[in-house]
Order: sequence, then C-alpha cells, then structure tokens
Amino acid sequence: MLVYTKGKIEYLIKLEFIRFCIVGGLGFVINLALLTLFHSIIGWPVFISQLISAEIALFSNFMLHHHWTYKNNNVKKPLPKLLIQFHVTSWPAILGSALMVATAERYLHFSNLMALVTSSAIALMWNFGWTKYVIWRKVTELEIKEIAR
Repeated sequence: MLVYTKGKIEYLIKLEFIRFCIVGGLGFVINLALLTLFHSIIGWPVFISQLISAEIALFSNFMLHHHWTYKNNNVKKPLPKLLIQFHVTSWPAILGSALMVATAERYLHFSNLMALVTSSAIALMWNFGWTKYVIWRKVTELEIKEIAR
C-alpha cells in the first residue's frame, strides 16, 4: 500500500498542473506574508501592499516554473523574453487581484487571507493557461528540427 501511494504521489508531482499549483501555493504564502507585513504591520495601503507583495511572489513563481514546473518543455526562448512574457500575461491577474483584495477587504470586510484566497482562485486558470500553452509551450522534436533549418 505504501509503495502504491508513493508511486501515485510521484506520478502526480510529475504532472505540470500539480507542479504549477505547488509553485502557486508557495507564491500564495509569500504574497500573504508580505501583504500582512506591508499592510497590517507597516501600515501601507492595501492596494500598494498587494501590488508589491504580488510582484515579489510573481518573480519567485517565474523562477520556480522555469527551473522546475516546465523544465522539460524544450523551450528555446531566451530567459529575458520568458520573463517579459510571464510578466505581461501575469500582470492583468495581479492588477485584478489587487483590486479584488482591496474591494473585498474594504466593502465586504474580508480578511487579507480570505480576500487573497478568493482572488487567487479566480486567477489560477488564467495563469495556468498562459504559462503552459504560450510561455513555456512544449516544443516537439519536429519543431526543434524545423527551427534549426
């Protein structure tokens, strides 16, 4: 039973969506910790605190996606291009998240955690679609040969 369970867990970890969610979960923790620090402890406005927290978490997610989630996708783009694409496609979700967090906290009286959980759930599919199918799109051997010609 233990060997079977271990094998299933190893299989799941190999799936890009599971890796994406693990990275996103870590990014969520980084975002929440920094949001709490900047807004609740230092006293900055929640919108500014969320923008800065999200950007730091976003960069962490980029590095983990590049070196772990999508490392086997044979992506031939230079790192700066990947970083720019990742940011351009992620910032609509970040701005939307900052607006959702600020609105939910102010008008719905959500806690930072509840507001961030809600906005993160909404942004999950947007971000996964862009990272998997555009930014780190898996390149086949045939495509690599075509590019080389």
